[in-house]
Amino acid sequence: MTLKEYRKIRWVFVVTTAIIFSQTIYYKNYLFLIAVLLIASLIHLYLRRQVKEILADERDYAIGGKAALWAIQIYSWTAVIAMFMFYSFRDLNPAYEPIGLTLAFSTCILMLTYAVMFRYYNRVKFTDKKFVYSVLILVFFAGMFIFAARLFSGEDDWICQNGRWVEHGHPDFPAPEVECK
Repeated sequence: MTLKEYRKIRWVFVVTTAIIFSQTIYYKNYLFLIAVLLIASLIHLYLRRQVKEILADERDYAIGGKAALWAIQIYSWTAVIAMFMFYSFRDLNPAYEPIGLTLAFSTCILMLTYAVMFRYYNRVKFTDKKFVYSVLILVFFAGMFIFAARLFSGEDDWICQNGRWVEHGHPDFPAPEVECK
């Protein structure tokens, strides 16, 4: 496949994936959304491998690496500052605390992922073993996703039933002040 053909196919593929994403979000089918994301990523990787021309050179990779480093640093500093602000105002609104904690943990996960990937690319020689390492990393992130889904499953939460908030389990926070419809 030529680079020009790849770009056309990629454009159609991205538009199609975006349409599917919007429909799955509209119908609140989030598990299908995750499946579409995984399948789309695998198809995109397959299509990239079919291109016979040069997609990028060393200069592109160097610029991409610098841009990624700056993006990670800017996000991390912004998220940490916002996390401290949300966490300091948790007395005004209890909803600020989980927002602050989410920012803190997402920043930690981002920095840990960056450190692992940096070590991976710094030490691992690109041979047939890179497939094994990629699968191990994929399994790790799948495990993290399952752990997070279980942790945030909403076992101890407030549920809206018949116009009033009903306790489900033993939530650690008071009922929401938003009207239950």
